[in-house]
Amino acid sequence: MEELSSFFLKSQRRTINNIILTFALAIITGALILMIPVMTRSGKISFIDALFTATSATCVTGLIVQDTATFFTAAGKSVILFLIQIGGLGIMTVTSFFALILGRKINLGDRFYIKTSFSINKKFSSARFFIIIALTTIIIELMGSLSLTAVLFFKYGQTIKNSFISGIFHSVSAFNNAGFSLYSNNLENFTGDAAFSITIMLLIVTGGIGFSVISEIMEYRRTKKISLHTKIVLFTTLMLIFVGALLFFLMEFKNPASIGNLSNKTKVLASFFQSITPRTAGYSTINMATLNEATLIILVVLMFIGASPGGTGGGIKTTTFASITLGGIYSLKGQKNITVFKKRIPQAIILRALTLTLTAIFLVLTASIIIMIIEKESFIKVIFEVTSAFGTVGLSTGITPELSTASKAILIFCMFIGRIGISVLSLAIASRVHPEKMERPEESISIG
Repeated sequence: MEELSSFFLKSQRRTINNIILTFALAIITGALILMIPVMTRSGKISFIDALFTATSATCVTGLIVQDTATFFTAAGKSVILFLIQIGGLGIMTVTSFFALILGRKINLGDRFYIKTSFSINKKFSSARFFIIIALTTIIIELMGSLSLTAVLFFKYGQTIKNSFISGIFHSVSAFNNAGFSLYSNNLENFTGDAAFSITIMLLIVTGGIGFSVISEIMEYRRTKKISLHTKIVLFTTLMLIFVGALLFFLMEFKNPASIGNLSNKTKVLASFFQSITPRTAGYSTINMATLNEATLIILVVLMFIGASPGGTGGGIKTTTFASITLGGIYSLKGQKNITVFKKRIPQAIILRALTLTLTAIFLVLTASIIIMIIEKESFIKVIFEVTSAFGTVGLSTGITPELSTASKAILIFCMFIGRIGISVLSLAIASRVHPEKMERPEESISIG
């Protein structure tokens, strides 16, 4: 039994190491490619800026140190889009998919990563699962690009070529929760455009809820079953969207620098957009630098929570947030068993959620304090950028391009950790911890 446990442990370690190394290799390769003169209009880019851009794209973040629209050539933008796509789906998932096409069997390590990344707890067919991922991604991104293309062509009079290029770029970026834009002011030109904004919002939410949830929704008519995971993801996602939109609307209603001078209809649209996009998407139809500090704090919370397990976004995930919230509520009620949707959540899940949350808080606060010492910037602006990096969001108050090399390096680290997942990092650490052979006697302590 110990030999079997040791085998799985070693396989788990190899897979985790492969995830980290593969992402790191993709980022470094992407950075070196972006440094080729043909990739930028000026013909040159510093290594730290190239590395930052490649990390932001591969980790589907969207934070930028150089304006994507004006700094990079068509070739450079194509490289960024490619990095976004492979980063969103997960590099090992993509490579496993191509290996499957070429006839190689998926090994145990690959299966472990797929189950962890996409939150799959039941037996599955690798071929069928990968086909679902590929077709779902292509269909959703294509539908999104056609919708955006039509808006840009018919409403804004762009050429069919420019409309399609912009449509496909923003569709892929939105579905993968990346937030890169071909417009220098992000999507501020479309603040009151319902068709454009709603399309982007739908792409963000669809990419953020995870492929396992999408799969269950697609198969519901046949199975008539929805797992507890999917129920929690959908409920938490909807709750965060509506609560976030309401708070944004109330806090910014009279702010003339943001939505104060807009019509009520546009205020509602902008509020929903700004509620959805912090959930790791990074697009904005309102300049973040114009928002009240109280609003920025709300957005920091939404960015920290992020998307859902198996989705294309980062953060601690909606299920983690739901778990610790439910744990707190039931603890206050004096109940040991946590029951939701007539199912009981294991205590081990609550403890893991709490561990991941505390680890993430420690990372964000530590990175923020270090950058504050280096840059002498205000706390709210720094923690906003750091949380945006960790949550792989991409929203910014505008200070990122002005940061020093050291601060950019810290944000690169936060984006990397945010993308490979705090859970994977914790798993990597846990796999190296050997259990104690002798248990100590138990004794209670006072809390509170």
